[in-house]
Amino acid sequence: MAVITISRQYGTGGVKLGRELAESLNHRLFYVNELAKECKERGLDIDLERIEGRAPRLLDRIFGQSREKVRNILRDVMVETARTGNVVICGWGGQVFLKNNEDALHVRIVGSMEARTRYLKDTSGLPHSSVEELIASADRNQGLFSHYFFDVDFADPKLYHAAINIDQTPRKDIIGLISLMLPETVG
Repeated sequence: MAVITISRQYGTGGVKLGRELAESLNHRLFYVNELAKECKERGLDIDLERIEGRAPRLLDRIFGQSREKVRNILRDVMVETARTGNVVICGWGGQVFLKNNEDALHVRIVGSMEARTRYLKDTSGLPHSSVEELIASADRNQGLFSHYFFDVDFADPKLYHAAINIDQTPRKDIIGLISLMLPETVG
């Protein structure tokens, strides 16, 4: 009944790693599309892709959903999703909402600016200067996003069982490393 939450810095390929991990473990992937569907069924119909990892704007705060309503619905969805087990949850505060879940393994994927820039240049084709600006903006916005919606800093290592650095760990080994952290009865 393993639950794995993947949090990532922008440009580390964390969502792709989450997909590959779910596939290798024969687990379900739970990301923005699945989350949006579950939230909508609970009366929260917002564009999650538009707000993910972005700093909340004043107009969103005034005319959007209340932060408490969003947080409560996200928590309910995460807890229910974790209850089903055998799932890889990418983003959206799973490590916060499931911090006391004994079946959950919380992993953060991190990397240097250089490694993240290289990864994004290779996967997006954008020029070096644009990628660096994009990463810097995403880092700033993710900090604001995590404080606003979850009252934590996603960069805080105490939220995770492990942080895996893409500078130090070859991409091909990350899935195996995470799998080794799971109880033997899961993998």
